[in-house]
Amino acid sequence: MRPRRIRKKNHPGQNLDSFLDILTNTVGVLMFIGLFVSLLAAEAGTIIRTPLRSQTNKQPLFFEVRNNKIFSLNDPKLDSEINQVLATLPNCKTPDIPKDIPSYLYSFYLQEIQDYEQCIKTRNIKLDNFYYDNGDYLVSFTEDGALKYEANSSSQGEDSKQLKMTNSNFINTLKQLNPDVNYIAFIVRPDSFETFRVAREKAWSIGYEVGWEPFAQDKILVFGSGGRSVGVQ
Repeated sequence: MRPRRIRKKNHPGQNLDSFLDILTNTVGVLMFIGLFVSLLAAEAGTIIRTPLRSQTNKQPLFFEVRNNKIFSLNDPKLDSEINQVLATLPNCKTPDIPKDIPSYLYSFYLQEIQDYEQCIKTRNIKLDNFYYDNGDYLVSFTEDGALKYEANSSSQGEDSKQLKMTNSNFINTLKQLNPDVNYIAFIVRPDSFETFRVAREKAWSIGYEVGWEPFAQDKILVFGSGGRSVGVQ
């Protein structure tokens, strides 16, 4: 009599593919978070942090500090010339074009669009033709209507030693103005903190509130159409 074979029951194996997918995704997310935190830590030492700002109703007087010298960005004649140009610019009203235009109004709206484009073209030509040189800066308009200040190679400025002299132009300018009406806003290049600190101390000693903003060394100074904001600190 032959012995009976004992059949082994084959239990279905568990599919681990889904678990492995979840594990892989989790490890990937953790690696991304670790890399992100590492980048933040690496950049933390290169960020220049400015003091907290406070609200003020005073008007700013801007000065740029570059090449360890200070330059005034305040020029009443330039302001007058800019105002004259802006007063002559045409008012280009954006046409209100409906989504569905009846066929009998097509030519009307087409003319409105063409008039608007011509208005913008005339406006841009006037801005492109504006050019002002006050010795320290070559000032012109950008394509979006902002003011661009390019440093003049012949500009002089004042260094930290000259700021300590009684005949300093910077000191004389501040004395002619009113610290109850204005505050001093410094735009500081990375190579110019020595002169900035001296100028700030001088402004404080006359009674001015002071604000400052770090600015990239080779970046061209541009004031947007809405102006520039450097708060009191």
